[in-house]
Amino acid sequence: MVGALIQDEYVDGFFGLPEWLLIVLFLSVMVAVCETGYRLGRRSKAEEKTKELVPIVVGSILAIMGLLLGFTMSMSVSRYDGRRLLVLNEANSIETAYVRAQALPPPENAEVQELIRQYAAARLRTSEGALDPEKLHRGKEEGERLQRELWSRAAALAQKDPYSVTAALFMQSLNDVMDTENSRWILFVAHVPEGVLYVNALMGLVSALLVGYDFGITGNRHALSEALLIVSIAMVMAVIVELDRPHSGIVRVSQRPLVELQQRLAAPNH
Repeated sequence: MVGALIQDEYVDGFFGLPEWLLIVLFLSVMVAVCETGYRLGRRSKAEEKTKELVPIVVGSILAIMGLLLGFTMSMSVSRYDGRRLLVLNEANSIETAYVRAQALPPPENAEVQELIRQYAAARLRTSEGALDPEKLHRGKEEGERLQRELWSRAAALAQKDPYSVTAALFMQSLNDVMDTENSRWILFVAHVPEGVLYVNALMGLVSALLVGYDFGITGNRHALSEALLIVSIAMVMAVIVELDRPHSGIVRVSQRPLVELQQRLAAPNH
């Protein structure tokens, strides 16, 4: 089941392609569409009143394009911020469970703490292996195995003493650990809907077409303006996809809280 979910995550339609390839493809299509618009404009025999209306339409379309890009960027950034915050929350919940395990009766306390150390290391390996579906699959399964082992230990302690406050607090901290891991996974696979990205791409092409057409009917072409428009839209689209795909690209969620947690748990006196 986990393997199927991970496989679906990496088979992500057109926007699952590498970011550099998306930029090249989108830039190429934008240039071709803009050139097509220019040639159509040069061949057009529009009346003077029609020529005066074209810049108004172009301005309106560009305004809509700006709103769409801003809205989509906001969705992408919010997901990125959520992933970054959940890394900190997970590190805090794991450390809380580790500290509370110290209060468990021996020898269970030392054994449970060792399992938590292994779990923290497994979660870090899973996060750092997000670029590789095989490593992600193995890390996810290892984490789930350690969760089951920890929960069975906690349940056994609770059954021995149903009124134990220590066991209850430890079970609560384990529940927080599992909830946070599940939240991280859900946000990992939750993306800006592809339909929204396709609409942004389509509006970008329409904008390029109309700008080229406007230059064509006036006969005054400004290559720098065309280039700036095309590059700007393509780069914003690339940033949106980059922020929205945590398993690829160069913009990654920092795993520093988990790294520092593992270092603290490995300290002799912790």
